Amino acid sequence: MREPFLTRLARAPMVFDGAMGTMLYSRGVFINACFDELNVSRPRLVEEIHAEYVEAGADVIETNTFGANPLKLRGYGLADRAVQVNAEGARLARGVAGDNVYVAGSVGPCLQVGQGWQRGLAEDIRQAYAVQVGALAAGGVDLLVLETFTHAEEMLVAAGQARATGLPVLASFAVGEDGVSALGVAAEDLIELLQGCGDVDGVGLNCGAGPGPLYEVAERCLPLSSKPFFFMPN
Repeated sequence: MREPFLTRLARAPMVFDGAMGTMLYSRGVFINACFDELNVSRPRLVEEIHAEYVEAGADVIETNTFGANPLKLRGYGLADRAVQVNAEGARLARGVAGDNVYVAGSVGPCLQVGQGWQRGLAEDIRQAYAVQVGALAAGGVDLLVLETFTHAEEMLVAAGQARATGLPVLASFAVGEDGVSALGVAAEDLIELLQGCGDVDGVGLNCGAGPGPLYEVAERCLPLSSKPFFFMPN
């Protein structure tokens, strides 16, 4: 039986899996396809990738649901299938993980990197995350990971909905090699924001830079947070 995730994390560092999108692309899935929908149309392919990560020694595998919120799925005409796509993503990962490996529900931003935050979008975004995290929680994930966010306002909305599930919540922003987000905010400021967010159990940085540069940024940010810290380089 698995310990509660945060209890296990407090004992020793944990290793997450690698990228799902990169692996799907390497298997011939075109970049303009909806990767999340493959949970329904090509479940065996998704299961195979999960299994490879488990075999490689991952302690945690993430669901193939990074872009599976209704607002992102709407671009593929799939907004009304958001619950199905997320539920299947959770089911596939849970089936491969078994009793020893943890499953993290992957939740990405609704907004595009260059898209400005508009207060009028807040309710639509809140509802989109409520649908996604609700389906992931019902599907049996052990925790939720909010990753590759750029807008602080959107992160806080997502974190609030994730917390409402009762699951542990990890949250990370994307920064470049200079330690600055696409919106020009320093990694240190983003980590301090998450440190002060009661809806988040762990904080981190991901993407935008390779292991070396991102590790240097992480070293600067680590002393700023009393919460568990993680980073996921490209």
